[in-house]
Amino acid sequence: MSRAVTEQIRSREEGKRETREALLAAGLAEIGEHGLMEPSLDAICARAGFTRGAFYVHFKDRDEFVSAVMERVLGAFLDAIIATGDEEHDLEHTVTRFAGLLAAGGDGGRHFQRLLEACTRSAPIRGRFAGLLEDAIERVGRAAAQGQGSGSVRGDVDPKALGTVLVALALGAVTALELGVRFDPVGARDAMLTLLRRR
Repeated sequence: MSRAVTEQIRSREEGKRETREALLAAGLAEIGEHGLMEPSLDAICARAGFTRGAFYVHFKDRDEFVSAVMERVLGAFLDAIIATGDEEHDLEHTVTRFAGLLAAGGDGGRHFQRLLEACTRSAPIRGRFAGLLEDAIERVGRAAAQGQGSGSVRGDVDPKALGTVLVALALGAVTALELGVRFDPVGARDAMLTLLRRR
């Protein structure tokens, strides 16, 4: 294959990636302003500067698009929260980061509520959300196992079960805040770290 053809293929692939990214960015902006299920595909495409035809090149339907947006947002959230790099203390850092996010406030609960509403309306969205939660459980479980291996996390609990409990508690904490329940993220963090530490 000639260099010119290779560059043309690369340029086409780059253009496709840029179009997909523009559609996702427009979708995030529309969803942030109007909610998860409200923005029309026309509004998303207009905001991105593309036609519906361009949309359907990248996404089979609205559910696939919402799933991609959800994956982008929750994936980035999980990457920011779930610590990596200091295996001995990754679980402690993860709990601390999450509590810090809750203590800082923000509108994470509102987005979470919208996400749950989308999950009730669509099996594909629900399936993708469940997959992201399973990934979070796996990652937190790995962090627990690493902490157990280094002796910083108590070793008498199955790490995968611990990952499941911590992710479930995180979902409950977000829900509690979204419902207006009084919740002390710093106190919850301290209690959780006390429970996790090796005795």
